Amino acid sequence: MAGGEGTRLRPITCGKPKPMIDVMGRPVMEHIIELMKNAGIKDIAVTLMYMPQVITDYFGDGSSFGVNLEYFIEETPLGTAGSVKNAQEFLDDDFIIISGDCLTDIDINAAIDFHRRNNSVATLVLSRVDTPLEYGVVVTDDNGKIVRFLEKPSWSEVFSDTANTGIYVLSPSVLDMINAGEKYDFSQDLFPRLLNDEKPMFGYVAEGYWCDIGDLNAYKKCHFDILDKKVNVIIDADESQPGVYIGKGVQIQPNTLITPPCYIGNGSTIHSGAKILPYSIIGSDCKVYEGASIKQAVLHRNVTLGRMSQLRGCTIADGVYVGAHSMVLENSVIGEKTYIGEMCEIKNNIKIWPNKNIANETVVSENLVWGDNFSRKLFGENGVSGEINVDITPEYATRLGATFGAIKKGAKISVSSGTAGALDMLKSAFVSGLLSAGVGVYDFGNQPLPVTRKAVAFYGLDGGIHINVVERQGEERLVIAFIDGLGADISRTDERKLETLFMREDFSRCEPQDIKQITTLFDYKTYYVREILNELRSDRLDMSVVLSGNDEITGAILFELGAKVVASGKNAIAGRIDNFGERLTLIDEKNRIVSGELYASLVCQILMKSGQTTVVAPLSGSSIIENLATKYNGNVIRCKTSKNEIMSTMVKNNALMQFRMMYDGTYALAKICSFLRKNNLRLCDLIDEIPEIHIIEREVECDFSKKGRVIRSIADGAERNKAGNKIELKEGVKILNENGWVLIIPHPEKPICRVISEGQSEEFAKELCNFYIKEVKTFSK
Repeated sequence: MAGGEGTRLRPITCGKPKPMIDVMGRPVMEHIIELMKNAGIKDIAVTLMYMPQVITDYFGDGSSFGVNLEYFIEETPLGTAGSVKNAQEFLDDDFIIISGDCLTDIDINAAIDFHRRNNSVATLVLSRVDTPLEYGVVVTDDNGKIVRFLEKPSWSEVFSDTANTGIYVLSPSVLDMINAGEKYDFSQDLFPRLLNDEKPMFGYVAEGYWCDIGDLNAYKKCHFDILDKKVNVIIDADESQPGVYIGKGVQIQPNTLITPPCYIGNGSTIHSGAKILPYSIIGSDCKVYEGASIKQAVLHRNVTLGRMSQLRGCTIADGVYVGAHSMVLENSVIGEKTYIGEMCEIKNNIKIWPNKNIANETVVSENLVWGDNFSRKLFGENGVSGEINVDITPEYATRLGATFGAIKKGAKISVSSGTAGALDMLKSAFVSGLLSAGVGVYDFGNQPLPVTRKAVAFYGLDGGIHINVVERQGEERLVIAFIDGLGADISRTDERKLETLFMREDFSRCEPQDIKQITTLFDYKTYYVREILNELRSDRLDMSVVLSGNDEITGAILFELGAKVVASGKNAIAGRIDNFGERLTLIDEKNRIVSGELYASLVCQILMKSGQTTVVAPLSGSSIIENLATKYNGNVIRCKTSKNEIMSTMVKNNALMQFRMMYDGTYALAKICSFLRKNNLRLCDLIDEIPEIHIIEREVECDFSKKGRVIRSIADGAERNKAGNKIELKEGVKILNENGWVLIIPHPEKPICRVISEGQSEEFAKELCNFYIKEVKTFSK
């Protein structure tokens, strides 16, 4: 019987049916076929349902295993007895039923002889077990006749230690009691009926080993039992010394420690200095590098262990890579083809589903089921993000709030949110976490993020948390912003500190008497509106503005300043503010979209025309900004490309007006309209003054493990072939010449590199970008 999914054995059964899980380098079903063949049984029917092709592809017609196999596939679940009824055409004599996913060396012929001596219609093979709760318990009389049984009893119902192994010898006549195509079970339906009809049904208490590989602990234990010689199965390896089994083609370099009992499968390589400690099971074609150590762990095929890595009491599926100095601890299970970077720690009792990428220096303390990548990085380009109640649950939010409170001990922290319904739930969870860390919490209620940034500075708080829901590619995502006392995103140093404490859960809670009261401050929006009106009131706007979306605050401010908010207008400018309330996109009077680099250049142009001498731009920003600075006797400070780096650089260099225009869409729109009216200009006039920008940005696949090599190789190549190039290594590698520049930056969250180029023409920018895309692909191979 080989139809099981093996849900309790996930993640090692995610890509294969349960009978195909490896036991000592072979599928467990192969051990059962070997048992049948040795008992003289060579005609075998296999009942299949889940991923049947995996089994049929491996075993074929059975000839290479010395048996004859026929397959019977269930289209719909038929139960244990129903699936055997489905194979009735094969069964013309007494037959034996055995699970394809148990491990046993029970004497099958002895059970068959017992069945025939007693003229039984059904003989259940029984085994004595210490803990019968997970099995069907069977009671027999002195002659072996079954008098009572019970499926998976509680302790109060345990009346025998003889468990039903699921191995049965049956007369073909019992199948006549089952209707074809009907869902029918042996233990729940057929056997109670036979007992009730007083049919001769016996229990044979077998000697020998039997293990139902029902869960991951049993799976690991059966390997240890094989090494302890508690079960008689064939091990495809030579016993080079007592308890040490070495397969064919194994290479063991000098100065390795091999301690029995252990098993090393065919074609594996053990490098110098590695330690193979007791109860290590290493599958075929594995590589164990210098200083790595394994103890009480089961490795499947083609597993790679980096230098000084450690495995303790874990299970590792096919094709897993464990990086140097990483640890996988007790009872953890790693799904196939997972990449674990260097210096990672997989905590006890963790399950990681297949095909995950675990970034360097990550501590994994929760099961990983969804998504492709996992890293110690909580923060992306817009703070922490995830799906509500999937990635970010109330429990997660409470823990994250407590962690932020721990790095801001004794501080005053605000909490605010957008207006979506689920946000109140998560905001309450954040408040609970912060309070548990002993910080003072100020609840700002529902308001846009730019309002919160201003409010934190206005009230003299030490930081804040703002949560909002945004729609990306058709699905809603929660985004969490952590801000400092100046209203900017927290620094990368604080992000790393928060990430480390959160992943390691290495933070303390306060004493009950230190928990503070919540202060509610729901009226700052009024101050925010008044501050903008006070600054710009003297510049009476007499213009039409098209405002996209339902933005009440922005509309109210423009109205108060004398602008006319219209649905459309031939000579009107149009503005749209993003979900965060930060980014402004404009459409000028000539219907040109002003966003991205063009908008950033417009802001710098307005600031310099207004007398501000210093502006900030990221390394990926257009060189047009330097041209504007030269024209207006200004100065440009370049910084790294992350949002928090840009913000902190603006704050440090007192570019506060630029900060506001880049990260407060409401203020920016009002300010731009005011500037246009004050100088009697149209927006299209300003845009006409800005030279055309030719920037190309592409993404190129690049594995996490290859990013460092790619950047180094490109930098070395550019240095060798300088030819008038200037090379900057402030972030990634930037190569500049008189015709343009290119910047190659590894993405912090995805297995890609960003290639950004700018040229004097669109053609040159594309040519430069395409050249370095090829370079990234070449060096990442």
